[in-house]
Amino acid sequence: MSRIEMPALDGRSPLGFLAALGLMRVLALAEVKPLRLSFSRDSAAAVLHSPLSSIDEVVGQLQAVVSASPDTAVAGVDARFPFRAGRSGGDPMRRPRTEFRELMSDIESIDLRAAREWMPYLFTDLAVDSQGRADLTPFCAPSGKQNLRTFFATPLSAVRGDPSLLRDALTSWRRVEGFTGEYLDHRVLNSAADDPAGRTGAERGVPGATWLATMAIPLLRLSGDGQRITAALWHRLGRRLVMIWPLWDRPLDLPAVRVMIEHPYLRPAADQGIATVRGTAWPALRVFSVCGAERQRIPDRNFAGVLAPCPVEVRAD
Repeated sequence: MSRIEMPALDGRSPLGFLAALGLMRVLALAEVKPLRLSFSRDSAAAVLHSPLSSIDEVVGQLQAVVSASPDTAVAGVDARFPFRAGRSGGDPMRRPRTEFRELMSDIESIDLRAAREWMPYLFTDLAVDSQGRADLTPFCAPSGKQNLRTFFATPLSAVRGDPSLLRDALTSWRRVEGFTGEYLDHRVLNSAADDPAGRTGAERGVPGATWLATMAIPLLRLSGDGQRITAALWHRLGRRLVMIWPLWDRPLDLPAVRVMIEHPYLRPAADQGIATVRGTAWPALRVFSVCGAERQRIPDRNFAGVLAPCPVEVRAD
């Protein structure tokens, strides 16, 4: 197997880590075998272990997956999934818990793969949101007219229209003005100090990395306790919901990655308000860092906010 480091997929950022998981899943869909993922101890960049010998070959595989789904919102499934917004602008995928089984039947009638591989990782009727609807994965934070379909369709449309964005996702991020990045990256926010023209509010996201991150969703388990949601990588610290993930240098296949990201050693405790994890299991697991993020509210905006890094302390005991 070749070892290819992806310099732009910095595992210390939530978008970089999710994009690395998504890259692995997309290549698995393309039947690239064997396939393993690790991270560099020096740069924290994602490292791909596979028969592919160069970034050019990796990009070629990604382009093939994008090209094979010319009309879809989610690569590999029926073009009608997720359902389009109606005339009222509401999201037809957001249903009251009492109607969730009906929604599942509707999805099954158009595409069993969408129903089995995507829906259980997007929604759960084991938890409800503030409006009594089956709750949505915390990786989605729709704002304004955004909905579940745009969450997938916007980044996929961008890479479909400009395939060079796929290379950028792996090598050097190029930010695109007006692209929200589905709020998986706090750097999408642009202050007057950041903008050459002194403008504010011109969001600038990374379409290729965002598309890869959306493709990671079926790796991230979703459940609930009857009222509150539980999800892979997410942990409750009082009223806070914090995303915590590890970086490892041992090449792992997809089943092993699933086990790693849900390992009990990631469960944090709150120490003076800071997420704290134990580091005793790190040597055996070849983990060299644990990172954190949480949603950061935007003033005067009514949605969950952007995913921004937060500190994680490590305890030796």
